[in-house]
Amino acid sequence: MKLFEYEAKQLFHEAGINVPKGSQTIHYPEEIVFLKLNYPIVLKTQVLTGGRGKAGGIKFANNITEAIENAEQLFNLPIKGEKPKALLLDPKVPIKKEFYLAITLDREYKCPILIGSSEGGMEIESSHSAKIVPVYGGDYSAHYGRKLAYEMGLNGKEFALVSDIINKLYALYEKYDLELAEINPLAQLEDGSIIALDGKITVSDDALDRQPKFNGLKVHHLNDLSEREQRAAMSGLNLVELGEGSIGILCNGAGLTMATMDLVQFKGGKPANFLDVGGGANRNKVNAALNLVIKNPNVKVILINILGGITACDEVAAPLIDFKQKYPDHKLVIRLLGNNQAKARELLKGTGIEFIDDLDSAVNAAVAASV
Repeated sequence: MKLFEYEAKQLFHEAGINVPKGSQTIHYPEEIVFLKLNYPIVLKTQVLTGGRGKAGGIKFANNITEAIENAEQLFNLPIKGEKPKALLLDPKVPIKKEFYLAITLDREYKCPILIGSSEGGMEIESSHSAKIVPVYGGDYSAHYGRKLAYEMGLNGKEFALVSDIINKLYALYEKYDLELAEINPLAQLEDGSIIALDGKITVSDDALDRQPKFNGLKVHHLNDLSEREQRAAMSGLNLVELGEGSIGILCNGAGLTMATMDLVQFKGGKPANFLDVGGGANRNKVNAALNLVIKNPNVKVILINILGGITACDEVAAPLIDFKQKYPDHKLVIRLLGNNQAKARELLKGTGIEFIDDLDSAVNAAVAASV
């Protein structure tokens, strides 16, 4: 779950990282009339997608008239199709220097990594100036923050301040099970102080149940998803829609889903979606998944590939029967193997629903049915 910038800054403040003083969040331009603001200010559209700066989602105002006018423009400006429901108003500050900091889990290193650069700005995380410090073993100490600050070429007061912020950011990363904690830019002001001017935070979806801090927030943080993707997320399903494909994919496990999609593509078919019902999927989740896939008007056939482990095959078979009764003319290609496979076969007897045990054959059947 991605957080909005103003929410990320609230967490930074909680962790002891300096953020701009006097920031305000508004949901309507008219609210500016009632705020005590020290001009000039920066108005930032609050969306979960990237690229807002290039798209004109950040404006400056020197007085209340300009602020209201710019707020009206920003509320009506979609960023990659997403209109903001809130704006963040920050004081404009005199910037002397910008840095970049981030913490994330890296697959190549197989551990969390610290990323830092003595430059800030767009796409800096992929530039050659970015330095990486892996946190092997999961035992973090202040040594790592100092090491990254050193790699960034900092010294003196800068070194002390930035290394302290790195350590505080890592504490935040661990405390809330974050996938990403990023400050860009981390700005040094003319008076020598250092503050987080912008930030991105992504909370692991798998950790939301054990993080009461974020209770009830998920439904308001799906703006960057399509309607069906939003409904899937609220049902505990992992759905990614893929344009004009005609074969709906429903599997359990991200790896199996990706492998199934790759095979469909290899056989000349076009997947309409990635849909992972997860381990231990029950009748209700499978039913919800089928209903989401069928709502896509481009889907001509649904390919179901379930390897029963935690997920029981009979729990999948039952909603398939319901689905076939509701949509008798819709094409299903089904591969159910593993836990309670025999029970599933017994349930499906006489329903007209057939198993195809061989994956190649199942994919070939789905591709043929999608033409």
